[in-house]
Amino acid sequence: MGKLDGQVAIVTGGSRGIGRAVALAFAREGARAVITAVEDRQALEKTEGEIVALGADGFGMLANVARRGDIDHLVQSVIAKWGRIDILVNNAGILRLAPLENISEERWDDTLSVHLKGTFNCTQAVIPFMKQRRKGKIINLAAPSALRGSYGVADYAAAKGGIIAFTRNAASELKIYNIQVNCISPTADTRMTKALTDFRREQLGIARRERESVSPEAIAPAFVFFASSDSDYISGQLLEVGRI
Repeated sequence: MGKLDGQVAIVTGGSRGIGRAVALAFAREGARAVITAVEDRQALEKTEGEIVALGADGFGMLANVARRGDIDHLVQSVIAKWGRIDILVNNAGILRLAPLENISEERWDDTLSVHLKGTFNCTQAVIPFMKQRRKGKIINLAAPSALRGSYGVADYAAAKGGIIAFTRNAASELKIYNIQVNCISPTADTRMTKALTDFRREQLGIARRERESVSPEAIAPAFVFFASSDSDYISGQLLEVGRI
């Protein structure tokens, strides 16, 4: 038996990178995995096929987490199919790189909408169904830049810092319903981290050391831990996973 047998999980941004690794890890543990992507249907269908190939049930859906209508449709589709939502991973995100003085108001709004508003949208949408069953696991994603600062990601870091605060407040409010809300700050080799590495090399001459490389699959067990009953008495916490 898997640690997540029979449970239903939504992983936003689940078509590639960390989201894909987490969705597949959940599927291996017996969960029904629902993944989203904002526009890349090909990647979504590829990962959906990998979930099914593992013998798990699941599906993919195009959805923009910054649009509440998309999320309400997603949640209602999951409820119509299985009647429950046990796990939510707020993973969807964007990264656009520029020095602080070059960040436009539009870019700032877009970044906060996807990361911070998207986390709020998805969390609020699943709460009623978790409350009904008095059970739920919500896992949000932060980033090292929100904790220690970085270069070229002021909007991204600000959004991730907001997610940490949101996590702790949501955990406090939802504990009476046996809903645990935690946050993971992951560092793994993805398209985003490669773009950041290339940008820092170009702008500052700083490159990452290859020995620090960690795959998305290597950090997926941390998500399984927070999604499973192993973390029933842990909430409002931030865990850093990956390169340190």
